[in-house]
Amino acid sequence: MTDHPTLTEASNPGGLTRLTVRNQAATAVLYTQGAHITSFVPQGGRDLLWVSEDEDYQAGKAIRGGAPVCWPWFGAHPTDPDAPAHGLVRNREWQWEILSDQPNQTQLRLALDTSGDHPAFPYRARVEMIVGIGATLTQRLVTHNLDNRAFTVSQALHTYLPVHTLASAEVTGLAGSPCLDKLTGERTHWPEDFRFDREIDRIILDNNRPIRLTDGPDRAILLERTGSHSLIVWNPWVEKSRRLSNFRNDDYTRMVCLETANVDRDARTVEPGDHHELSLTLRDDTPIRP
Repeated sequence: MTDHPTLTEASNPGGLTRLTVRNQAATAVLYTQGAHITSFVPQGGRDLLWVSEDEDYQAGKAIRGGAPVCWPWFGAHPTDPDAPAHGLVRNREWQWEILSDQPNQTQLRLALDTSGDHPAFPYRARVEMIVGIGATLTQRLVTHNLDNRAFTVSQALHTYLPVHTLASAEVTGLAGSPCLDKLTGERTHWPEDFRFDREIDRIILDNNRPIRLTDGPDRAILLERTGSHSLIVWNPWVEKSRRLSNFRNDDYTRMVCLETANVDRDARTVEPGDHHELSLTLRDDTPIRP
């Protein structure tokens, strides 16, 4: 167990290492397995991340909810059907260190190296997650190519965001953007009047504008991105929810995934000795009422 002015390290009953940050601006919970943030609560506010109440936080199993890291591929591997979905790092242990520990801002770095011996990703690389916990939550996912060959990554910060009820949720900042419907294969544009009334799995392309998730007049979350020109909007709806592990049948009514990504034609090639950074900022954008 390690203690710092704003950070406490502990083990949970499932064998995971949990880092809890409490500073004057926010409280956050991270797990070193997967560099996985499961909670971010700004001072005086509500959690900007969502985790299913059925999640059991077991070592070796990816956590359902929060902000999973999908790397170095997103979804199914493009050529290897036996490779795990969403990459190699969600159930692996990351090394961590504190970069700064101030009253209003705590910054951590978590890192993981690949040795080049995995058949689905035969390259030497280092992936770092730099997390800033303050008035906003920032995540910077940095891929370093340590190999002598270029490689391509598709990746995502798979944030699950809470809603009171899906029927009242709206996403703004996407209207007119080209998108790929993963359920039908159709390439189309995001409509002006989109509502969550069915399963959705769409990749929005060529859009780097701020995205706002609202849920009635008293809740709004703002997502800002850099190093990304693709965003995934996902909700499993009724039937798929019944097949998901650690996910209640009606959990789809409580969450929306807005995933900062490099996918489809936005996948990134990293040359030897070079790096690529994908980052997001989450903030509570709820209007302050008099």
